[in-house]
Amino acid sequence: MNYVITDLEMNPIAKEYKAERKICRLEIIEIGAVIMDENFLVMGEFKTLVKPEYNDCVEKKYETMTGITTQMVGNAPKFTDAYKMFVDWCKSYGDEYEVHAWSDSDYNQMLAEMKLKNYPKDAKGSSLNNWYDFQKEYMKKLGLERVISLEKALDYAGIGFEGHMHDALCDAKNTAELFAIVRDEEKCNEVLKIVLEALKPKKENLTLGDMIDFSALMEQLK
Repeated sequence: MNYVITDLEMNPIAKEYKAERKICRLEIIEIGAVIMDENFLVMGEFKTLVKPEYNDCVEKKYETMTGITTQMVGNAPKFTDAYKMFVDWCKSYGDEYEVHAWSDSDYNQMLAEMKLKNYPKDAKGSSLNNWYDFQKEYMKKLGLERVISLEKALDYAGIGFEGHMHDALCDAKNTAELFAIVRDEEKCNEVLKIVLEALKPKKENLTLGDMIDFSALMEQLK
Protein backbone atom coordinates (compact mmCIF):
# COMPACT_ATOMS: atom_id res chain seq x y z
CA MET A 1 0.00 0.00 0.00
CA ASN A 2 1.24 3.47 -0.94
CA TYR A 3 0.24 6.68 0.80
CA VAL A 4 -0.41 9.91 -1.09
CA ILE A 5 -0.32 13.04 1.07
CA THR A 6 -1.91 15.95 -0.75
CA ASP A 7 -2.80 19.60 -0.33
CA LEU A 8 -4.83 22.08 -2.38
CA GLU A 9 -4.76 25.85 -2.73
CA MET A 10 -7.88 27.72 -3.80
CA ASN A 11 -9.16 31.03 -5.18
CA PRO A 12 -12.73 32.41 -4.87
CA ILE A 13 -15.23 32.13 -7.72
CA ALA A 14 -16.12 35.68 -8.83
CA LYS A 15 -19.29 37.12 -7.32
CA GLU A 16 -21.03 37.52 -10.68
CA TYR A 17 -21.23 33.71 -11.00
CA LYS A 18 -24.11 33.45 -8.55
CA ALA A 19 -25.40 30.05 -9.67
CA GLU A 20 -21.92 28.53 -9.67
CA ARG A 21 -21.16 29.93 -6.20
CA LYS A 22 -24.18 28.06 -4.81
CA ILE A 23 -22.42 24.83 -5.78
CA CYS A 24 -18.85 25.79 -5.05
CA ARG A 25 -17.47 29.07 -3.70
CA LEU A 26 -13.82 28.33 -4.48
CA GLU A 27 -11.73 26.87 -7.30
CA ILE A 28 -8.52 24.89 -6.98
CA ILE A 29 -5.49 26.76 -8.33
CA GLU A 30 -2.78 24.35 -7.15
CA ILE A 31 -2.44 20.66 -6.33
CA GLY A 32 0.61 19.37 -4.46
CA ALA A 33 1.37 15.86 -3.23
CA VAL A 34 4.02 13.40 -2.18
CA ILE A 35 3.76 9.62 -2.33
CA MET A 36 5.26 7.28 0.27
CA ASP A 37 5.72 3.53 0.31
CA GLU A 38 4.58 1.16 3.07
CA ASN A 39 7.70 2.10 5.07
CA PHE A 40 6.76 5.79 4.78
CA LEU A 41 9.69 6.63 2.56
CA VAL A 42 8.97 9.33 -0.03
CA MET A 43 9.07 7.97 -3.59
CA GLY A 44 7.98 11.01 -5.57
CA GLU A 45 6.42 14.47 -5.67
CA PHE A 46 3.62 16.06 -7.69
CA LYS A 47 2.76 19.70 -8.25
CA THR A 48 0.65 21.53 -10.79
CA LEU A 49 -1.02 24.90 -11.03
CA VAL A 50 -4.67 24.91 -12.11
CA LYS A 51 -6.35 27.58 -14.24
CA PRO A 52 -9.51 29.01 -12.63
CA GLU A 53 -12.56 29.08 -14.90
CA TYR A 54 -14.86 31.38 -12.94
CA ASN A 55 -12.51 34.21 -12.06
CA ASP A 56 -10.24 36.21 -14.35
CA CYS A 57 -7.67 36.74 -11.64
CA VAL A 58 -6.15 35.33 -8.51
CA GLU A 59 -7.51 37.70 -5.89
CA LYS A 60 -4.94 39.74 -3.97
CA LYS A 61 -5.53 38.06 -0.62
CA TYR A 62 -4.95 34.63 -2.12
CA GLU A 63 -1.99 35.79 -4.18
CA THR A 64 -0.35 37.08 -1.01
CA MET A 65 -1.15 33.87 0.87
CA THR A 66 -0.07 31.38 -1.81
CA GLY A 67 2.42 33.32 -3.92
CA ILE A 68 0.40 32.34 -7.00
CA THR A 69 -0.30 35.16 -9.46
CA THR A 70 -2.86 35.51 -12.24
CA GLN A 71 -0.05 35.29 -14.79
CA MET A 72 1.21 32.01 -13.31
CA VAL A 73 -2.11 30.21 -13.84
CA GLY A 74 -2.80 31.70 -17.27
CA ASN A 75 -1.49 28.70 -19.20
CA ALA A 76 -2.07 26.07 -16.51
CA PRO A 77 -4.34 23.06 -17.16
CA LYS A 78 -7.99 23.41 -16.17
CA PHE A 79 -9.39 21.39 -13.30
CA THR A 80 -10.50 18.28 -15.19
CA ASP A 81 -7.09 17.91 -16.88
CA ALA A 82 -5.15 18.73 -13.72
CA TYR A 83 -7.10 16.24 -11.64
CA LYS A 84 -6.58 13.50 -14.23
CA MET A 85 -2.84 14.28 -14.14
CA PHE A 86 -2.91 13.86 -10.37
CA VAL A 87 -4.75 10.51 -10.48
CA ASP A 88 -2.47 9.21 -13.25
CA TRP A 89 0.56 10.19 -11.19
CA CYS A 90 -0.82 8.35 -8.13
CA LYS A 91 -1.46 5.21 -10.20
CA SER A 92 1.98 5.34 -11.81
CA TYR A 93 3.37 4.00 -8.52
CA GLY A 94 0.78 1.22 -8.33
CA ASP A 95 -2.98 0.79 -8.05
CA GLU A 96 -2.95 0.26 -4.28
CA TYR A 97 -2.86 3.65 -2.58
CA GLU A 98 -4.66 5.86 -0.11
CA VAL A 99 -4.94 9.63 -0.23
CA HIS A 100 -4.59 11.61 3.00
CA ALA A 101 -5.01 15.36 3.54
CA TRP A 102 -4.97 17.66 6.53
CA SER A 103 -8.69 18.08 7.38
CA ASP A 104 -11.65 17.18 5.18
CA SER A 105 -11.85 20.61 3.51
CA ASP A 106 -9.80 19.53 0.49
CA TYR A 107 -11.98 16.45 0.00
CA ASN A 108 -15.12 18.58 0.19
CA GLN A 109 -13.61 21.04 -2.28
CA MET A 110 -12.91 18.22 -4.73
CA LEU A 111 -16.49 16.96 -4.44
CA ALA A 112 -17.99 20.40 -4.99
CA GLU A 113 -15.72 21.26 -7.90
CA MET A 114 -16.35 17.92 -9.59
CA LYS A 115 -20.07 18.62 -9.37
CA LEU A 116 -19.61 22.13 -10.75
CA LYS A 117 -17.43 20.99 -13.65
CA ASN A 118 -19.23 17.72 -14.42
CA TYR A 119 -16.34 15.46 -13.48
CA PRO A 120 -17.54 11.95 -12.53
CA LYS A 121 -16.48 11.61 -8.88
CA ASP A 122 -16.89 7.81 -9.05
CA ALA A 123 -14.79 7.49 -12.21
CA LYS A 124 -12.64 4.38 -12.33
CA GLY A 125 -9.40 5.02 -10.46
CA SER A 126 -10.68 8.22 -8.87
CA SER A 127 -8.69 8.95 -5.71
CA LEU A 128 -11.88 10.11 -3.98
CA ASN A 129 -12.75 6.44 -3.46
CA ASN A 130 -9.96 6.15 -0.89
CA TRP A 131 -9.52 9.63 0.59
CA TYR A 132 -8.91 10.08 4.35
CA ASP A 133 -8.77 12.93 6.86
CA PHE A 134 -5.35 12.82 8.52
CA GLN A 135 -6.15 15.75 10.82
CA LYS A 136 -8.94 13.65 12.36
CA GLU A 137 -6.57 10.69 12.79
CA TYR A 138 -3.94 12.90 14.46
CA MET A 139 -6.45 14.46 16.84
CA LYS A 140 -7.80 11.04 17.83
CA LYS A 141 -4.25 9.81 18.46
CA LEU A 142 -3.62 12.67 20.88
CA GLY A 143 -7.12 12.72 22.33
CA LEU A 144 -7.73 16.27 21.15
CA GLU A 145 -11.23 17.70 20.89
CA ARG A 146 -10.48 21.13 19.43
CA VAL A 147 -9.35 21.39 15.81
CA ILE A 148 -5.72 22.50 15.45
CA SER A 149 -3.72 23.80 12.52
CA LEU A 150 -1.03 21.84 10.70
CA GLU A 151 1.56 24.27 12.07
CA LYS A 152 0.47 23.57 15.65
CA ALA A 153 0.42 19.81 15.02
CA LEU A 154 3.99 20.02 13.72
CA ASP A 155 4.97 22.05 16.80
CA TYR A 156 3.62 19.31 19.05
CA ALA A 157 5.90 16.85 17.25
CA GLY A 158 8.90 19.17 17.50
CA ILE A 159 8.96 19.73 13.74
CA GLY A 160 9.55 23.17 12.27
CA PHE A 161 7.57 23.94 9.11
CA GLU A 162 9.90 23.84 6.10
CA GLY A 163 9.26 25.97 3.03
CA HIS A 164 6.47 28.41 2.26
CA MET A 165 3.12 27.91 3.99
CA HIS A 166 0.19 27.66 1.58
CA ASP A 167 2.42 26.27 -1.12
CA ALA A 168 0.57 23.04 -1.92
CA LEU A 169 3.69 20.89 -2.25
CA CYS A 170 5.35 22.34 0.87
CA ASP A 171 2.19 21.76 2.90
CA ALA A 172 1.99 18.19 1.57
CA LYS A 173 5.65 17.48 2.39
CA ASN A 174 5.31 18.76 5.95
CA THR A 175 2.09 16.79 6.44
CA ALA A 176 3.84 13.68 5.11
CA GLU A 177 6.62 14.05 7.69
CA LEU A 178 4.04 14.14 10.46
CA PHE A 179 2.09 11.26 8.90
CA ALA A 180 5.22 9.07 8.93
CA ILE A 181 5.64 9.71 12.66
CA VAL A 182 2.01 9.08 13.61
CA ARG A 183 1.81 5.83 11.63
CA ASP A 184 4.99 4.44 13.25
CA GLU A 185 3.84 3.41 16.74
CA GLU A 186 7.31 3.35 18.28
CA LYS A 187 8.36 6.65 16.74
CA CYS A 188 5.03 8.25 17.61
CA ASN A 189 5.31 7.30 21.28
CA GLU A 190 8.87 8.58 21.36
CA VAL A 191 8.33 11.89 19.54
CA LEU A 192 4.92 12.74 21.01
CA LYS A 193 5.55 11.30 24.48
CA ILE A 194 5.61 14.68 26.26
CA VAL A 195 2.48 15.86 24.47
CA LEU A 196 0.64 12.58 25.11
CA GLU A 197 1.52 12.76 28.81
CA ALA A 198 0.47 16.41 29.06
CA LEU A 199 -2.87 15.70 27.40
CA LYS A 200 -3.79 12.73 29.60
CA PRO A 201 -6.93 13.45 31.65
CA LYS A 202 -6.03 14.59 35.15
CA LYS A 203 -7.80 13.03 38.13
CA GLU A 204 -10.02 15.76 39.50
CA ASN A 205 -12.73 16.12 42.11
CA LEU A 206 -11.23 13.59 44.51
CA THR A 207 -13.75 12.17 46.99
CA LEU A 208 -13.07 11.55 50.69
CA GLY A 209 -12.85 7.86 49.86
CA ASP A 210 -10.07 8.54 47.36
CA MET A 211 -8.04 10.31 50.05
CA ILE A 212 -8.31 7.66 52.84
CA ASP A 213 -6.26 4.49 52.87
CA PHE A 214 -9.00 2.09 53.97
CA SER A 215 -6.66 -0.91 53.95
CA ALA A 216 -4.60 0.65 56.78
CA LEU A 217 -7.79 1.48 58.71
CA MET A 218 -9.05 -2.08 58.48
CA GLU A 219 -5.73 -3.38 59.84
CA GLN A 220 -6.16 -1.17 62.93
CA LEU A 221 -9.67 -2.51 63.53
CA LYS A 222 -8.63 -6.16 63.53
